[in-house]
Amino acid sequence: MFTPPRINEPELLDEHDAPRAEMERSLRDLRRINRWLGGIRIYRRVVRELLGDRRSATVLELGAGTADLLDSLPPAYTTIALDFNINHLLYLRKASRALRVVGDAARLPFRDGSVDVITSAHFFHHFSPEENVNILTDAMRVVRAGTAINDTRRHYAPLLFMLLVGALRLVGRITAYDGPASVRRGYTRAEALAIAERVPASRRRVIHLVPFRFGLLLWK
Repeated sequence: MFTPPRINEPELLDEHDAPRAEMERSLRDLRRINRWLGGIRIYRRVVRELLGDRRSATVLELGAGTADLLDSLPPAYTTIALDFNINHLLYLRKASRALRVVGDAARLPFRDGSVDVITSAHFFHHFSPEENVNILTDAMRVVRAGTAINDTRRHYAPLLFMLLVGALRLVGRITAYDGPASVRRGYTRAEALAIAERVPASRRRVIHLVPFRFGLLLWK
């Protein structure tokens, strides 16, 4: 009763022709959300689930945007930010140590077993179940350890929160639209696990994350 139906609504930040000032405001909104609403903490946790306390590793993030999550990892990690929109990667790039690659998450431009872990945050909901199967399958080709994603769980609570944040104009126009749209496009933990079961992996696990997030872990 607390789960709205999944509605696939395109998001404005995905458009290549979004006005530059509004795009940059939305990217700053996302960085603040990661910092203040637990995104960085959650991202570090799902990476640790796969890598433990390893002091060095190569981590590739899909749909990385400004790479702020990658920059929260230990300095000894080699980090690679992949995004299909070069403008997202270029924004604030001088403040980041991550390597940047423009590419398609469904056809990764990397060799088999070339990175330790592939991650994504608030990226999974952009795609249909079939598209996510293809993306995760290609990710498992590229990794040595596994894949760790996290996203918002489809639920009325985060939907109402994002509608309120937009109504109060605490975020820019793009985020005010995309926030609720991303929740409506999201998945439940059961739906995420059903997708993972179609992906080649030695082990799969869905974990509960606060607030209203889930993590999907696949081991090579």
